Amino acid sequence: MKKILFSLGLVLSLSTAFAQSNAEELNTNPTALAEKYNTIAKENLSKGDISKASESLAKLTKYENGKAFQVRNKDTKKDEFYYSQADLDAATANGNYAKAKEVVLTPKYGFLLQSQVSELANKELADANTALDAKQFDKAAQNFINVYHLVEALGTKEEVYKYQAAISYYNGNKFDKSLAIIKELAKNNFTGVSANQTKNLNRDLYVLGLNSLYNLKQYDPLLDEALAKYPTDIDINTIATSIYQASGQGDKLKSKIEENIKLNPSDYLNYYNLGVLLMDDASQEDKARDLFKKSIELNPKHIESYRNLVATYLSKDKVLVENINNNLGNSKQEKAIYNENMAKRKAIFADVTPYLEKIHELDPSDITIIKNLSAAYRTLENTAKEDHYRALEKKVATGK
Repeated sequence: MKKILFSLGLVLSLSTAFAQSNAEELNTNPTALAEKYNTIAKENLSKGDISKASESLAKLTKYENGKAFQVRNKDTKKDEFYYSQADLDAATANGNYAKAKEVVLTPKYGFLLQSQVSELANKELADANTALDAKQFDKAAQNFINVYHLVEALGTKEEVYKYQAAISYYNGNKFDKSLAIIKELAKNNFTGVSANQTKNLNRDLYVLGLNSLYNLKQYDPLLDEALAKYPTDIDINTIATSIYQASGQGDKLKSKIEENIKLNPSDYLNYYNLGVLLMDDASQEDKARDLFKKSIELNPKHIESYRNLVATYLSKDKVLVENINNNLGNSKQEKAIYNENMAKRKAIFADVTPYLEKIHELDPSDITIIKNLSAAYRTLENTAKEDHYRALEKKVATGK
């Protein structure tokens, strides 16, 4: 089947989420964690390891800004710390806990590093753009990740930098890394909207993710999520069709193409693709034939639609030829079977010959089509046409 892929029109040039299940984070007072990551951040900054420093700075910001929830686990006799109401609720719903208390986190270290962090963020952003210009996509992605962490350390979440990292990985053919970021951003209902960026990038995020899935030839629930959010988006539906095809999900592919036809009834490829899916099922052959005809109606130069249309006609020819060859005797029954099958064969070629002629018009050097035309006109007892294509077959075969 012809593969369909929507081209990304994006010109924008990984962060690992800090899991609540981290044992250190769960059982350590955030004040102690802030002190620890301040020390680590300063060490990494002194070494010039910006990637590790940016991650440590992002953690430092988490542990000394906002609030946490402290709660006693009655079974372990230990205090546990949670950094969102959702995490707290999930834990206490399934365990034996005392009443939680809210802890307001106090900034202590981060502001001392703000000037240095700001300079680093600007430098990393400049390096990211330089790397993009040089098509060093892995480097650009890491620079954007660093920018995200550094900006977060300054007290602002700018997820657009993660998005730019995902695009960089995609452009560098690191589709798995790109997809990991996209799934994280989609979970956070990413829009990219900020004081400096007003366009909502959520739809583009899904387009990028689905293209990654297509290149990986994988199915992922992200696909269903994209279709649920943008059910009438032609581009997303088109990529979804390709993903179902590439990942071998025939039933979902068929349903998606049928939906695409409703969304975009003027796209000949939708009819062609559905016809290809149905043509191997003898009970669907007539429907497949009509779909190829519709594709040709919309695009009279689509040669593959003609080829597959011809195939739906000729699928029964082998059986007819066998019946003819097995009934070459002189008995009344044999003659009846011979004449019946010969008449059917002539009817098939009468229908299919105009399409064979059209394929020959579009691709005059296709010797297989020339041979088929010669056989068709021999069956139809058109000697002049048969001789013409026999001569043409010899000319094409010898190049003279």
